[in-house]
Amino acid sequence: MISTHMKSGKLGVTTDRKTFGYLVHDLARLLRRRFDAAAQHYGLTLPQWRVIGQLSLHDGISQVALAGLTDTDPMTVSGLVERLEGKGLVIRVTDPSDSRAKIVKITDKATAMVTEMKRLADDVYAEVFDGVTETDRETAMKVLQTMSANLSKQRAPGKEELV
Repeated sequence: MISTHMKSGKLGVTTDRKTFGYLVHDLARLLRRRFDAAAQHYGLTLPQWRVIGQLSLHDGISQVALAGLTDTDPMTVSGLVERLEGKGLVIRVTDPSDSRAKIVKITDKATAMVTEMKRLADDVYAEVFDGVTETDRETAMKVLQTMSANLSKQRAPGKEELV
């Protein structure tokens, strides 16, 4: 249930917080579960898939930058990259501008997997939106983007966005 009211000259929204929060969390949990099942088919964890997915978009970046893109700490990313390197899905090379840093690159083997995962993701999203009209899809996306933007304005200290 959502109701609106005027408070201090601003239009405020009172939402049944328990229901809203539960629905958002539950949808995210169900999506993670679906994608995790798809990732397991390839012998990978969902966090490993996230690393590969980001590398497919931003190949040849530092582990620190990769940590930022996956919202993970650098030590965790280092372990993920090490395991992916052992599977032949990524390689690490020394950063030419900083010999202490490593650049992570995706391999052809992983690139082929990404193509298949995109197809599987399309299948999951088709299931998610089954029975939802195009107008409602567009409205849902606009609302979620606005909510995300609202919260992004208040970034946590120390969390810098990558350009």
